[in-house]
Amino acid sequence: MSDIVRPLGSLDEDAQSATRLRDTIIPKQVVKKEGKSMKKAPLFAVLALLFGVGSGFALFKVYPLPVRSQTNTTQQSSTQGTSEQKVEVGQVYGEKDASAFKDEVEGVLLTGGVNGEGTHRIVREGGVSQTVYLTSSSVDLNLFVNHRVMIKGETFRAQYAGWLMDVGQVKVVELNAQVPAWVQKELEQAEKSKND
Repeated sequence: MSDIVRPLGSLDEDAQSATRLRDTIIPKQVVKKEGKSMKKAPLFAVLALLFGVGSGFALFKVYPLPVRSQTNTTQQSSTQGTSEQKVEVGQVYGEKDASAFKDEVEGVLLTGGVNGEGTHRIVREGGVSQTVYLTSSSVDLNLFVNHRVMIKGETFRAQYAGWLMDVGQVKVVELNAQVPAWVQKELEQAEKSKND
């Protein structure tokens, strides 16, 4: 306290005491004139990035992400090869083990989803509210368009589709099946508006 209230002395004395005060309050690393610590920051960021990428790559090699089983891959390739084969009534396509799928639906398979949800759809009696929108990574759904099929899969949450299902297994019930009357009317109206 006596240092603060003392009478003014020489300027050199005041500068020296200010320097001592600054050195005790502020660490020297922060007050470097050349900015060496600031030059180290980009180097540290690059090293941290390289370490992160390298450790991520090493962990991926040691603990790879789980992939579908070998039988799944075989089934996918055999399913994709069916486009050259004839689709037959009673034949089951896709996953062989249906116990993994909780949900099933039967109807006529058509192309098209709703607002980007689903690539195909199952239409059934009862109107548009009974439509099931479909997607599949294991079965080529294009093979079954216009056929009555029994679908087994897993339901997903959707924003627009009332029912969105990931298809795991398809069983053909009827080839070139008749669509429900409400669908036929919609198709006729779409064709009529296309011609106008």
